[in-house]
Amino acid sequence: MKRIAQRLRGAPLRAAALAMRLLMHPSAIPAAAAAVIAAAVIFAAALGAATKSDGFVLRSDDGLPFVAELTGNGDRWVLLGHMWPTNRHIWDVLEARLIAEGYRVLSWDFRCHGDTRCWYSGERVDDVPDVYREWEAALDHAIEEGAEEIIGIGASMGGTSLMQIAAYRAEFAAVAAISSPNVFPNKPPENYRDGRLDGLSNVGDIAVPKLFMVGATNRCAYLYSERFFEQSAAPSRLVVYDTDLHGTTMIDDPQFRPDAQREILAFLRTHASLQGKTIRNEAPATVAYDECYPPDED
Repeated sequence: MKRIAQRLRGAPLRAAALAMRLLMHPSAIPAAAAAVIAAAVIFAAALGAATKSDGFVLRSDDGLPFVAELTGNGDRWVLLGHMWPTNRHIWDVLEARLIAEGYRVLSWDFRCHGDTRCWYSGERVDDVPDVYREWEAALDHAIEEGAEEIIGIGASMGGTSLMQIAAYRAEFAAVAAISSPNVFPNKPPENYRDGRLDGLSNVGDIAVPKLFMVGATNRCAYLYSERFFEQSAAPSRLVVYDTDLHGTTMIDDPQFRPDAQREILAFLRTHASLQGKTIRNEAPATVAYDECYPPDED
């Protein structure tokens, strides 16, 4: 896996070198092809110029070392918190687009995920209530490195934990949650360690702009995103797609990726000027799935 990652990281520079060799002999290719290759050189050079770290170690405030990765250049940082039970690499598609747009991207493996060891037991769910600590450490790292603007984006569990800490960490300029449960574990409290992430109780205290993105038929996720949006303060935006895909699988899907990336990038660029609460619903006939935990009275 590491060798594959190294080859992928070098691909932009190799592509640029190959394109330049071809351009040195324009008689060997049609003019139209030369134009395409020239455009590829510009894009490859932009990606190649960005720095990408190998995995490095950060430490949460309870002493847990966790593995992080830093990509891109610049003073505008995007922090990416992954879904349960995945790892930081689920962001690779969006990350490539973000660095091409000039952002510096920090992603990591939450405790008991990916390259980060477990803290309480071998069961990932036992570590879930404390993954917000990795958000705090990632935010502190961005500040220490001189970030001028920091935006957090979380998918599913990553978004729930982000909503929890964004209520009291004022350093975020904006935050986004994709297909995120209101609480996690989002099931009755049995068979896991006491405690859970709680984004819903905190979302009303988040003052910065918020983006919620979800698939309309993604069972409980649609209801959860509606609740987040309803209980959030302005400025806030809810985007609903006609799909049952969840989290990064939705924003990576060939059908939804172009539009979802445009929404995310527009939010990153214009969050400071957002006003009020807006909804874009591409599946207006959808009725929220109502057999979800926690129930409405929670």
